[in-house]
Amino acid sequence: MEIEKVLTSDVVDLSSLKSFFASDKDSLIQLITVYLSDTTPRTIVLEYSITNVNYEDVRSICHFLKSSLGLMGVKCLHEIANLEKLAQAREPESAIIEQLKLVIPILKNSTEEYKKILEKLKAL
Repeated sequence: MEIEKVLTSDVVDLSSLKSFFASDKDSLIQLITVYLSDTTPRTIVLEYSITNVNYEDVRSICHFLKSSLGLMGVKCLHEIANLEKLAQAREPESAIIEQLKLVIPILKNSTEEYKKILEKLKAL
C-alpha cells in the first residue's frame, strides 16, 4: 500500500502508527498535525528554559509530552520522564539544563521528520 511506503523513518519509530493507522490516511494526517501543533510550541518553551529554568513549565510540558512521545515513536520518552521528575523535585538547574540539552534536539528532529511524512501523506 502507498501509505506503508511513506511511513518510513530513521528518526522516529513508526511501528505504533503503522499498527494502528496504516490503512487510515486521514487519521494519520490528523494525528501528525496534532502532534506537530502540540509539540512545536512546547519545544520552544523548553528551549527557553535552558537559559531561564521554570520548573513548573518544564514539569507540565514533560508530563504532557509523555503521552504522545510513545505513540509517535520519539526516542526520548525515558529522558522526558526523567526530566519531569527532576523538575518536580526542583533539582539543581544544571541537572534540568543538561536533560533539556539532550531532549530538545530529539524533539526538533522528530517534528522535522513528521513534517516531511505529513507532506508525503498529503500528496498521496
